[in-house]
Amino acid sequence: MKARIGIMQESLIRFRLLAIAQGKYVPEAQEPRIWFTSVNAVSQILRPENIELLRLIDAEKPASLTELATMTGRAKSNLSNTLKSLTEKGFARMDQSTGRALKPVALYTDFEIMTDSVLEQKLLRLMAAEQPAA
Repeated sequence: MKARIGIMQESLIRFRLLAIAQGKYVPEAQEPRIWFTSVNAVSQILRPENIELLRLIDAEKPASLTELATMTGRAKSNLSNTLKSLTEKGFARMDQSTGRALKPVALYTDFEIMTDSVLEQKLLRLMAAEQPAA
């Protein structure tokens, strides 16, 4: 699956979320679902080794973190930290497996990064319309 990632200034991301929650803005189907404030922020989480890890999880479907550690040759604690970051950003999840084991699941294996000035302009107009007249 492909993740559509948006890059926009933090104030607009916050405004967009609030406008959606208040029913003042309805996102279009093609809009990104995952947002970052810079390409640098995206590159910190979507490093080549993390993309490779997501693709390995998707292809091999390990039943546990221990199994994934064996497949990759990485320490379980190292993998746990990486997967925690990927999960927090919405690129993966950890499902309850047998007993206490957690099963890593890749939600996305391909990525499209969008910087949408049209969307930014639309949000800026909406933001300006909500400002009280001076």
